[in-house]
Amino acid sequence: MKADIKRLMKAGRYREAFELILQVKPTDAPDLLEYAAGQIQKLPDDIVSARVGTKKRLAVLGGATTSFLTPLIQLFALRRGLSLDVYESDFGLYEQEIWSTSPALRQFAPDVIHIHVSSRNLTLPAYADDHERHVAEQGQRFVDLYRAAVERFGCTLLVNNFETEVQRPYGALDVAPQTRNGMIRSLNELLARTLPPQVYLNDVEQLSAICGKSRWFDARLWNETKTAVSFECQPYYADRLAATLGALFGRSKKCLVLDLDNTLWGGVIGDDGLRGIHLGMGQPEGEAFQQFQAYVKALKDRGILLAVASKNEPENALSPFREHDDMILRESDISCFVANWEPKDGSLVQIAKRLNIGLDSLVFFDDNPVERELIRGSLPEVTVIDVPEDPSLFVQALDTENLFDTVSVTQEDQTRTAALQQNSAREDLEARAGNYEDFLRELGMRAVAEPISERNLIRVTQLINKTNQFNLTTQRMTEAEVRVVVQNPAFYTSATRLDDKFGSHGLISVVIGRVTADILTVENWLMSCRVLKRGVEIMEMERMLAFCQQQGLRLIVGRYLPTAKNKLVQEHYAELGFREAGGDDSGTTWHFDVDGRVPLPTHHILT
Repeated sequence: MKADIKRLMKAGRYREAFELILQVKPTDAPDLLEYAAGQIQKLPDDIVSARVGTKKRLAVLGGATTSFLTPLIQLFALRRGLSLDVYESDFGLYEQEIWSTSPALRQFAPDVIHIHVSSRNLTLPAYADDHERHVAEQGQRFVDLYRAAVERFGCTLLVNNFETEVQRPYGALDVAPQTRNGMIRSLNELLARTLPPQVYLNDVEQLSAICGKSRWFDARLWNETKTAVSFECQPYYADRLAATLGALFGRSKKCLVLDLDNTLWGGVIGDDGLRGIHLGMGQPEGEAFQQFQAYVKALKDRGILLAVASKNEPENALSPFREHDDMILRESDISCFVANWEPKDGSLVQIAKRLNIGLDSLVFFDDNPVERELIRGSLPEVTVIDVPEDPSLFVQALDTENLFDTVSVTQEDQTRTAALQQNSAREDLEARAGNYEDFLRELGMRAVAEPISERNLIRVTQLINKTNQFNLTTQRMTEAEVRVVVQNPAFYTSATRLDDKFGSHGLISVVIGRVTADILTVENWLMSCRVLKRGVEIMEMERMLAFCQQQGLRLIVGRYLPTAKNKLVQEHYAELGFREAGGDDSGTTWHFDVDGRVPLPTHHILT
């Protein structure tokens, strides 16, 4: 692949070269990783921006040398739809940068600060009877530092916990809390419990165990260059960090699309029948498939959508979900079930359409290499997993890709599949209703709208970063940035929850506006596509008007910034009675005179 990238770059075929660069993985050869990471800065900005939707600023403050690491973070962030501008501190100055409120760092205005520390930055003895005091002192040192960073730079922090070390001077006693490794374990637990808001842990202890403790740290490399993670393991570190950055900005994948035969069970249901497939205890292969199902079920329970794309007769495909005692996944766990004899690329397009998500939100898991190549060739936006032949390795193959990373789990995440099933009932009601107005009246909608606060801040941040279609500006924000808005009285905010007789949609709409003199400028207006055309946008407009009248504001200003995914709302302001006031290459500006008395359309939502 390196030769292909080099050839394409030399020929000026940057778009094709970029597509190959996006395919580079942590497991690839070191020379390919180094070369691909080095080519990023040579790509034209328009090529990157056309393929990568989000640009952010990352500051890397090192308790170790980071110059080898940051290009890899940028490389793997691109795979997750993030283009990163990077600020790097000098070696060992991570604390000074924060406590001195570094002018250079402040000028850089990071969206996220990553503090790259390791156990080499801890002042812990090899053994101490007063180990609890040492742990408390180190914990306070880092918690105080992280709290100061949030307060001084107003951004999100992504920080490491600490890896236990290979050397065991106390031998079998190393498990004791008095030893250095024992204190590191206690410190990690303390940090996990006491981190300030807006600070998230990068679990280096777990990652170093996966990579292998003896491979993680290279003593010679540390002595020569003060690099805390071996060159062999740095790609895995960078990929894990990029996955968490992706989660912070809503770039994690949303849906896992599964094959059935030889993927969720062994054998072919249409040929072997319900009793002939391999699944369950007492047979090694059957246990492996059951373990994979358990992992997939855990993904679903924390908010990942599950779909099925199978070449099968529908009744045969559904029978194990309904009748096999050893199935962990059930029909109710699947948000979209497609079983037919058509090519699978068409099935994936159908799934994305039914779930109202982009193809780039799908992850395809199929044991058949022919099907995988079909999807890679016809739907390059879809992420395709290289599925091993041995089902015992399925969980590892999916988990190590870090595609479904998250930094929080909300009630909406945990009930997402049930919400989609409720939506089917709404669609049935719409089909039976005489007209759309009757359908809206029969829904019995109720809304609760309130300002953004600590109570709803996490879900609001999720919605800001995940919503693409009904999003007027697609301005992504970190939790830290949203919190700054909440604390600033110059901002108008609204977060709306919607219920109807079938259940709750949860928090589905966010509006953020800035008040300057007698003008309210709408900076963010977005809504979940699940409730399009239900009247929520009209209700939000009524709330804005009431606020403006109370505050004596004369004008509401809105901006529409077009993207590849938000054409749905290009007439949004016009439909609400705004007049177009100008435009430029980035978008259009709209004005609404508060005292203009333009009548708004009616809605059927009780508040």
